[in-house]
Amino acid sequence: MIDSNAILMMLNSLESSESTFKSTIDKFIRLGIKIANENEEFHEELKLYDDKMYHIYINDVDYNIWLKKIGGSVTYNNSYFEENSEGLGVIHFFLTKNTMKKVITRKIQAPDAFMRGLIKIRGDLSDALQARNLLSLFFTLMDYIANNSD
Repeated sequence: MIDSNAILMMLNSLESSESTFKSTIDKFIRLGIKIANENEEFHEELKLYDDKMYHIYINDVDYNIWLKKIGGSVTYNNSYFEENSEGLGVIHFFLTKNTMKKVITRKIQAPDAFMRGLIKIRGDLSDALQARNLLSLFFTLMDYIANNSD
């Protein structure tokens, strides 16, 4: 089971330097993917959504996050654009390091950040709504694990 202290340490590391921030985001996403892919309820919920590639670009630190959702699983790539041989739709999110920190630490909800112009989207709004639903489900799962891992 995931240790809640590990999650808290990662969240605290988001306040660090640019390289530590990138490393922490990478660890956080890998942990999230592991949790999502191992949780049967989340796995089944993923199957309800369209297969898609999600690109998150943190522009002030030049950092790319590529998430590919196919069926009931998610994969992650942070170093380059992955070949999209499946012909999946791609939705792009553009934001700053500060906005990313606020979304992850839940000081701001992603839809609120979008409405305030802090997150720009290129792609279909329906895809963004699916991303919002998946993000909400993911944070609910992370909260549950953090609160029940002791």
